[in-house]
Amino acid sequence: MTTATPARTQPRPAAQARTASWPLTLALFLFALLPRAVAGRFLTVDEAYHWLDRVERFVQALRAGDFAATNLIGHPGVTTLWLGAAGFAAHEQAVSLGLLAPNDADAQRALMRLPIAAATALCVALVYPLLRRLIDGRAALLATLLIAAEPFLVAHSQLLHLDALLTSFMTLSLLAALAAVERWPRTADQEQTGVRHTPSSLITRRWWLLSGVFGGLALLTKSPAITLLPMVGLIALLGAWQSRERGWMPFLTLTASRVALWCIIAAVTWLALWPAAWGDPLGAVGRVVRQASADGGSPHGWGNYFLGRAVADPGPLFYPVTVAFRLAPWTFVGVLLCCVLGLGELVSRWRGSYALSGGRERRGEGAGPLLVLALFVAGFAVAMSLPPKKFDRYALPIFPALDILAAAGLVRLGEVLRRRLADSQRMTKGERTSGSSAAMVHFALWSFVVGLLSFNLAAHHPYHLAYFNPLLGGGPVAARMVPVGWGEGYEQAGAYIAAQHNGADRPAAARYEPVLGPFTPAGAAPLAWWQIPGRVDYAVLYIDQLQRDDKPETFRPLLEREPVYTVRINGIDYAYVYQVAPPVVTALPADFGDAIHLRGYRLDTSALRTSGVITLTLEWEARAAPGTDSMLFAHVFDERGGRVAQVDVPPGGARAPTSTWQPGHYISLVQQIPVPADLPPGTYRVAIGVYDPATFARLPLQAAPRATLPEAGPDALALDPFVVR
Repeated sequence: MTTATPARTQPRPAAQARTASWPLTLALFLFALLPRAVAGRFLTVDEAYHWLDRVERFVQALRAGDFAATNLIGHPGVTTLWLGAAGFAAHEQAVSLGLLAPNDADAQRALMRLPIAAATALCVALVYPLLRRLIDGRAALLATLLIAAEPFLVAHSQLLHLDALLTSFMTLSLLAALAAVERWPRTADQEQTGVRHTPSSLITRRWWLLSGVFGGLALLTKSPAITLLPMVGLIALLGAWQSRERGWMPFLTLTASRVALWCIIAAVTWLALWPAAWGDPLGAVGRVVRQASADGGSPHGWGNYFLGRAVADPGPLFYPVTVAFRLAPWTFVGVLLCCVLGLGELVSRWRGSYALSGGRERRGEGAGPLLVLALFVAGFAVAMSLPPKKFDRYALPIFPALDILAAAGLVRLGEVLRRRLADSQRMTKGERTSGSSAAMVHFALWSFVVGLLSFNLAAHHPYHLAYFNPLLGGGPVAARMVPVGWGEGYEQAGAYIAAQHNGADRPAAARYEPVLGPFTPAGAAPLAWWQIPGRVDYAVLYIDQLQRDDKPETFRPLLEREPVYTVRINGIDYAYVYQVAPPVVTALPADFGDAIHLRGYRLDTSALRTSGVITLTLEWEARAAPGTDSMLFAHVFDERGGRVAQVDVPPGGARAPTSTWQPGHYISLVQQIPVPADLPPGTYRVAIGVYDPATFARLPLQAAPRATLPEAGPDALALDPFVVR
């Protein structure tokens, strides 16, 4: 007699699927987290000007119990502030434990960014189990991998900012709402595992609740999340229609009840997590409305750039063009494939033929969710195109939907190719591929996908913000078509200045001083300072300012000069470093050899009687790279031609030997010359020359005849006489 196994010992197919998916979900989280957590040193403009300070003020307001003071900006950016505050507190704790130095700004910035990286990576991982309820498992996995490795999305997930969080929460809210719809045509995975929607069940309400929570988080992040509401209404309508409710009243009641549930949960989430809304919810809402009106209702104050020229409003083509440039090539191709292979047929397939899902062709499989996501992409792009103020990052919320559509197109193409190959093999060999061989092929294919995505991210690390679609010409073409630059590259310009012999003497001039300042020893100053003699030694021009033609009076004269250093990232010239010529008190042009040019000098004799020194300042310019180390002599002669003092030093001082000089560089030497304390009154002259210390041969001098002094010997330049009393 056979004994039946108790039912509880036999796991249900759906339970098996859920158990099997969690290790993969965890692996997807780690795959998404690594590139997001390992960010670059650079600062973005918004972080430097706004978010680092806002997080600190948010923390101070919470600690003081002044919840009204947490109403810092109408975006409202609350999720960014909470996550940044967690990183801020972690840095304080690490400092108190002696793990980090209090003044380590790089470590503090990294820790403030880290919670956002972790939150966005977790959201990417949660996309997978939601997608498995909606489309074929292979398309769901590929879509999640594409989202995890989309360079533009990765770039924003590394920052203390809004748009990556907004994108993550809006995506999960949409997918959870789609998962709540009753009677979507079941996918191949659901057929195999037994996963199905239960009409009017607790499970359905649970997905609506989850969608509302993520919708509330999106609204707490940035006001464009309001576009979720019409999408949720549309999904609720589809769900009510598919539930086959009889009569208009039950149909409308079911739709309204679900939208109302979503709105209530979103509002509760919004109120619960924004301290400013606890005491004054209407004031918090008003701040959001005013911010949205001010931001979207007028062009950017610094202008914009599109199709090779500076503009105020780039117009309706801005987002289609910028999104195409920002997509990874496989996403770009996949979206085109989805359009070519399916979106035109998708409606008819959903209504009764086959669906574009990337798996087995089954009636209606995955078509509804893909159509809704395609509609969201189009609707959100149109909504963002209406206001005059436009940035490429404003379109970020459509990127996960584009990745999902791309995955459906790519998997669909793979299925078509696989079938044709299988038919060809059967015709030629009359046999099928074994199960083990098919498994090996699948493993190799997924390994290739993961490896390709990982390589692409690693090759462009840490400048994913500078990634542009290579199918459209990459960075060099993008820089002529769309706005480029948000602060990346300034840290390289700062490192170059810091490495120069005079890099710490004065601040560097730049358009975005708070972005450059942390990377230069003496900080940064407004760009216009380079036109004030003696205020700065270096000026930095940035591609963003050049594209927008922002304050041209401050930079156009610099464009006539040659930069001493250019920051190039992914084929784009991001920043140009110019050395500012120091002011000359007494002009005296002279050349020593072919490489060393004297612009002028200053002679200070005021301390001669008190300190026994005169101070000579020489202003040099390198016409070419000298290549070798030379020496400078400075001899002091009296009226009778007798030498009364001398020094021999490198022309640029010990910290700038001539072997390090580069063409176009300016070098200042401030040198004290000791003179006898009992120097008699009279007229004296200083003669200088440059020589090779190995042979003592002087470099040939080219100067005006009046600048020579016979008693100083050949190739010696005489300065103007000075009087000692």
